[in-house]
Amino acid sequence: MKMVFICGSLEPGCDGVGDYVRRLAIDMIRKGHEIGAIALNDRYVTSSFNGCQTSEGFKLPVFRLPSTHREGKRIKEALRWLNDINPQFLSLQFVPFSFQSKGLPGMLSHILSKIGKGRRWHIMFHELWVGMDVESSKKHVYWGLVQKQLIRLLVKKLKPVLVHTQTKLYQEQLSKMGIPAFYLPLFSNIPVSEQKMIACIEKREVSMVVFGAIHPGAPVELLVKEACQYSKQKGTPVSLTLVGNCGAEQNKWVNVWQSENLPVKVMGGQPASKISEILSGSTLGISTTVTALVEKSGSVAAMRAHKLPVLCVSREWQPRGFGRPVIPPGIIEFTPGILDGCLSSKAALPAGYNVSEVSKIFEEHFISVE
Repeated sequence: MKMVFICGSLEPGCDGVGDYVRRLAIDMIRKGHEIGAIALNDRYVTSSFNGCQTSEGFKLPVFRLPSTHREGKRIKEALRWLNDINPQFLSLQFVPFSFQSKGLPGMLSHILSKIGKGRRWHIMFHELWVGMDVESSKKHVYWGLVQKQLIRLLVKKLKPVLVHTQTKLYQEQLSKMGIPAFYLPLFSNIPVSEQKMIACIEKREVSMVVFGAIHPGAPVELLVKEACQYSKQKGTPVSLTLVGNCGAEQNKWVNVWQSENLPVKVMGGQPASKISEILSGSTLGISTTVTALVEKSGSVAAMRAHKLPVLCVSREWQPRGFGRPVIPPGIIEFTPGILDGCLSSKAALPAGYNVSEVSKIFEEHFISVE
C-alpha cells in the first residue's frame, strides 16, 4: 500500500497527532508499505522542509509547510510533493484546531480537494467539534455548529472511501450525520520499557501517577481527601507523581495534595523510557479526561499499555442527545467512596493496544476497500 498521511504539524514531541502519525507510519513502513507524511499548517517551521524523520531505525519521508504560507503557495508545493510520491491513498488526520487556530478551517476542504484531485481519501477523526456536552456555553454550542458544518463540507468534497474515529461517542455522532465510521483504537505513544516492572505490592505503598495535561474542573479535593483517609486507615503511604506537561492546573494539584501532607513529585518532561519506568512502578493512573472521551486520550492509552488501572477524575460532561457513555474496560469513574475498592480490586486488566496491533486493524480495513 502506498499512502501519505496529512496532519497539521510534524514537530516531534510537540504535537500529539503528529507523534501518532509518525509511530503508525513507521510501523507500516516496517511491514513493507510505502508511507509519507505531510504537515499542512506547521507552526514549528518558518520555511518548507522536505526530508525524513527517523524513528526505530526507519526513515519516514516528510514535507512540512509553515503555517505562514498563503493558500496558493500551500497548494502548489503540496501538489508537487504528492505528485512525486504518487500515493494510492491520502489519509487526513483531522483535528480542527490543527489546521486553524480557532478550530474553523474554512479553506481546508478546498485545499485538500485541490491537492488530492483524482486520489482516494481516508479520514481519521481524532476530534469533532466543541460544545457537544449539555454543560457547554451558548458560545461553544454555536461554535461547534459551525465546526460540524465544516465537517459535512469536508466529507462531501473528499468523498472518503474509509472513515475512522477513536471513540464510540464520535462514531455515533458521525453516524447521526450519515457518515459511517469504523472504530480504530488508540495505541500508546510510550513503548513499554523492557525494564522489569516494580511490584507496588512489594513496596507496600500506593503510587498514583498523572501523565500529561490536567483538565480543569476535576474534583481533586475529593480525591485527595480519600487518598488521605485511605493512607491513615491502611497505614500505607500514598504518593502522587506528575509527569509530562501537565499545564496550568499542575500547581493547584500540587498545593491540594501537599495540604494533606501527602508526598507529591513533579517530574516534568521526560524521555519515553523514563515515562515507561514511572508508569511501570505506579499503582494507579489518574486521568482528568471526561469518561465519554477517555478512549482518545494518549495518556490513558499509555497507562493501559503498562497494565495500570485508570481512575477517571474529571468534571461533569454529558453529551447532548446521548445517555450515559459506556466506560471502557480498565477505566473506573471516580465517585466519592470508590478509591478503597479501586485499590483493592484484583480484576485482570486489559493491556490496551500496541501500535502493531492497531496498524494491523488499519491495514485490514483498507484491504476491504481496495
